[in-house]
Order: sequence, then C-alpha cells, then structure tokens
Amino acid sequence: MGDLADDRRRRRKSSSSQSEVVIVSDVVVQDGLQRARSNSTYSADLETAITKAGCGKFNFALLLLAFPASCTTGFDSGSMSFVIPAASVDLNLTPSERALLQSSCYAGMILSGMIWGFLSDAFGRKKLLVLGFLLDALMNVLSGAFPILPLMMLFKFLAGFMICGPFPIFTAYVSEVYPKKGREIAVLSMGLYSAIGQIIQAGLAMWIIPLQVPSEIPFKSWQLFQMACALPALISGIGCLFFVESPKFLADTGNHEGALKVCQTIYSINTGNLSTTYPIRRLRHTGRKVEEKSNFSKFLDGMDIFRPPFVQKAAIIFVIHLGAVGSHNILRLWLPEIFTLVGSSTLNPEEGICPLLYEGNLGRSNLTTADLKSEEVFAKMVLVNTGCLIGQILFLLVVSYIGKKIMQLICTLVGAACSLIIPLVSADYVIIAASIFITLFNISIFCNINIVVEIFPTRIRATSVSVLMLISRIGTLSLNFLMANIIYTYCDFLFYGLALSALVMAVLILLIPRKPIEDKDADPSKGN
Repeated sequence: MGDLADDRRRRRKSSSSQSEVVIVSDVVVQDGLQRARSNSTYSADLETAITKAGCGKFNFALLLLAFPASCTTGFDSGSMSFVIPAASVDLNLTPSERALLQSSCYAGMILSGMIWGFLSDAFGRKKLLVLGFLLDALMNVLSGAFPILPLMMLFKFLAGFMICGPFPIFTAYVSEVYPKKGREIAVLSMGLYSAIGQIIQAGLAMWIIPLQVPSEIPFKSWQLFQMACALPALISGIGCLFFVESPKFLADTGNHEGALKVCQTIYSINTGNLSTTYPIRRLRHTGRKVEEKSNFSKFLDGMDIFRPPFVQKAAIIFVIHLGAVGSHNILRLWLPEIFTLVGSSTLNPEEGICPLLYEGNLGRSNLTTADLKSEEVFAKMVLVNTGCLIGQILFLLVVSYIGKKIMQLICTLVGAACSLIIPLVSADYVIIAASIFITLFNISIFCNINIVVEIFPTRIRATSVSVLMLISRIGTLSLNFLMANIIYTYCDFLFYGLALSALVMAVLILLIPRKPIEDKDADPSKGN
C-alpha cells in the first residue's frame, strides 16, 4: 500500500512538473512573439523608414521650395530673350553678338552637363544644391550689373554651368526623401512649376523692363530685370540650407546612423513628436555594391547605347529630340525680338510677319530704348507661356489614353502646319500660331524623354538621357546662330524649314519601337 501511494505521489509531481513546463513554454513563446513584433519596428529598410517618417509639414515645405527650384533653369535660359531687344540698342549689338549672348547660357550647360552627377554622388545632395543655386544667383546678378558684352557672356556662361547641376539634383532629392505613395506626383509637379515659372518671368519682364528708372539708380531697367531673374536660384539656395541631406545618399555611402537621424528629423517635423518616438531603431541598407562593378565598367555599360542593338533606335530618337528641342527653343527665345521689331514696323500687319520683321530691323538704328520696351510684347509672351502650361496639363491628362508615340506624332504634324501658317497669315495672328507651335513641341519633347526611359534598359538609361540632353543643348546653341543670321532676311524660309524638319521628325517617330528593346547582354537573373 505504501508503494502504491508513493507511485501516485510521483505521478502527481510529474504531472505538475509537465504543466509548469507547458506554462513556462507558453511564456517563452509569447515573449518570442513580442520580440518579433518589436523587431518589425526596430529595424527596417530605407523605403520603409522613409514611409514611417510620414507625409506632413516637411513634405509640404519641400513642395513649396520645389517651385523656385523648378523655375531656375527657365529663368536662366530665357532671361536674355527678354533683355536682348532693349540691350541691343544700348550696347549696339550685331545679330551674331545677339546670338552669342543668347547661347552663352547653353554653352555653360553643355560643358558641365556630365560633371554634376559624379559630384553629387561624391559630395552629397545638400552641399551641391546650396552651392550651385547660390553661385547661379550670383552669376545672374553679375551679368546684369556689368553691361559689357564680354562680361555678360562670361557670367551667363557661368550661370549655365552652375544651374545644369542643381535642378536635376533637386529632382533626385525630391524622389529620395518623399514617401513612395506621393513621390510620382511630387516629381511631376516640378514640370508644372517650370511652366508656371515661364509665365512669371514674362510677367516680370512686362513689369520691370518698361519702367522709367530714376537717374540715381546706376542700372537700366533691363539690367534690373536680369538681376531679378536670380531670385528663384537665391530663394532655392537659402531654402536648401534648412533641409536635411538625402537619407539615400547617406545610406548608400554607409552612413546608416546619419540616414536614420535624417528620417527621425523628418518624422519629428511631420508629426510634432519627439524623434525618440520614431519606431525605427536600426536601418537595413546594403549601400552601393561598388565591389561588383567598377565605375569604369558602368561607364562602358552606358556606352552600349552606341552599339547594336541600341544604336539604330538611339540615333532616331536623338535626331527627333534635336529637331524638337531646337525648333522649340529658337522660336521661344527669339519671339520677344520678333514681336518687338514687328511692333515697331510701320507696315500694314496684313502683309505678314516677314516684311514687318525686315522693315523693323532696318529701322532699328532709329529706335530708342523706350521704343523697345512695349508692354504688349511681354503680354504676348505671357499668353505664349500660358499655352505651354495648358499643354503640360493636357499632356498629363491625355497621354495615358492615346500613348506617347501617337501623341508625339500628332503634336509634330500639327506643329508643322503651324510653322507653315506663320509667314502666310496677318502679323496680328502670329501669336496664336506661334503659341500652338511652341506648346506642341514642348509636349513632343516630354513624350520623347519618356519614350527613352521606357524602351532602353536600366543599365544604359541614364547615359541615354544624358546624351539626349547634351545633344539638345548643342542643337539649341547651333540653331541660335542660324536663326540670328537668317531671321531678318530669309524669315519665310526659316519657318518653311521648321515645317520641313517637323515632317522629317514625324517620319522618324513612326520608326520608334513600341516595346522595350531586348537587352541580350543583360543578366537574366537581374532583369532590365
């Protein structure tokens, strides 16, 4: 009996021990789950960390700063088109000198176009944004302060050199600090900002250039306008001082702690909470895989754009872009000069724009600076640039329905018709045809850039866009001199030539592939 009782006691003890183990096991499991949950917020990849920072006051302030930043390139490249009519009288400029002054900004852009990307990867976004914008503002002020042709050309060249970097770097910065959900809208908004900026610039010209400047001020009104064109860059440079460095740049260079602090700062600004309440404690980011492929190897990869199977299609797209950007820019940049001389002519507008332009240029020596400051000219430029803004909005609304290739083809053909009409209609209606032409070719340019991004594989995409921009600026620079030498004497042939080039572009657009070009040399496991 005693043995039986002892056996029962051992069984109860064993059962109790097992239940304790089960209880302990449950606690361990629950603790493990809690740790797993805490680890889900403890560490995260960069994209998740940016998303956790939220979207609030920081992002709103960034969109506000994006407005002047988006205006900088247009203000730099377009300021001389408003200045030249009045400056030509004060400085006694020849047609070639006008072309040099008009093209000096683009020359600077060409020279620095391939440099800024490397500098940005080496020194970060914020430093270059502040330095580039502020130096660009300084160069624009100096180009207005010294009414001496060589100095004006030098400072506009340096302004073009400077601004070629900050704007694309700022675009990259927006995409790197903005949450994925609203990123595309934020980047696309910069295109609309740029179009609005052109309207504002024409409005500034309409307000400042016709002013009667007091004798106490040692500058003429067109000089003050050129200085005022430095405002977007100045505001952007000062504004960038108060923003954080790109967390992606910091993480890519191995500074995970710095990237995490940036995300904490954005979170604190957006939510108003202390940065210590930010849910991410550790950042998981691989950074650049520099050991896998050297910069030289990446450069060689990019040069594949000039080899089969890409070179044939790339050549077609580059020629189209050269024609679109060249035609768009030379007419846009010379319109104030055209409107000014046509307005000063004594001939009947029914005779057409070309006779009026020729007669107005012959009588230029008899004009005073006051004669070339008509507010009507600048009001017309406001209308032209408003047309570009409307076209930009329509592009965003319609392109997804009819496709980029069809839209580009339609814009090019209608633009060719407008170019044919310009020398044939009354000078009073030229503004309508010119506005439609510039708007349609502006849409064609955006279509072409998007087509490049779509059809070329990732490894050569950046190179293809860089070459595209470089070619377009070279085209603008070259065509400016052509425009200066034939606009006054062979005006009608100029517009017929633009129409012919548009028809050639239309034929080439039909040859653009609808689908991405197959990259046979790419690693299939990584994709394109």
